[in-house]
Amino acid sequence: MTSVLKATDWTDVVAPIAHQPEENEDRMPRIAKTNHQRAARTTVAAVLVAAAAVCVGPTAPARASSIDVECLGSFGRTFSPAVTVASQNVTVTEANDYNTCAIGSTATGADTVTLALACVNVTAGPAVTETITWNDATGGTSTIAWSAPTIVGQTVVFTGTVTAGRYFGDSTTKVTSGVSYIGSVVGCLLGTPISSTTGVIDSLLLTQ
Repeated sequence: MTSVLKATDWTDVVAPIAHQPEENEDRMPRIAKTNHQRAARTTVAAVLVAAAAVCVGPTAPARASSIDVECLGSFGRTFSPAVTVASQNVTVTEANDYNTCAIGSTATGADTVTLALACVNVTAGPAVTETITWNDATGGTSTIAWSAPTIVGQTVVFTGTVTAGRYFGDSTTKVTSGVSYIGSVVGCLLGTPISSTTGVIDSLLLTQ
């Protein structure tokens, strides 16, 4: 038996289809909204980065070191008792004359240290504290704590720091060359003790 649909029945079937929203009509507003949100977030991030750059500011350039003192001169050392073939404790008194200066005042320096010495030493000297007296009108002194030096042949390199007085806090470097000690070694090995030596101060630098 064939069923007959009434007009009202077709209306019930067609109406929902006719009023069903298109898929694209539903998605397009959401896509537009999402793009707008992304653009807003990108803009906010850019503003925050720019603000941070303004607050931090440019990186300060590294401070260049400046030289307070640049001198050269000579030194003399005395040994008590005199150095012999046999190793023994010897008190070494050093007098430094910084008599030629390109920067800063001329000066004199003095230090004393006791250590084991023989005609030929196989170890570097110990750390030592030197007091420098400046010869200009300002005067005053500087106390320098020298680390144990590096010795290569007759060249001795000291590094240290000004721990008190004038130029406090400066870094210090001193390079010396022995003059008479090498010539005295042969005589010392043959039995002539070494009571004193002299040498050259190739450079003294005090830098901030």
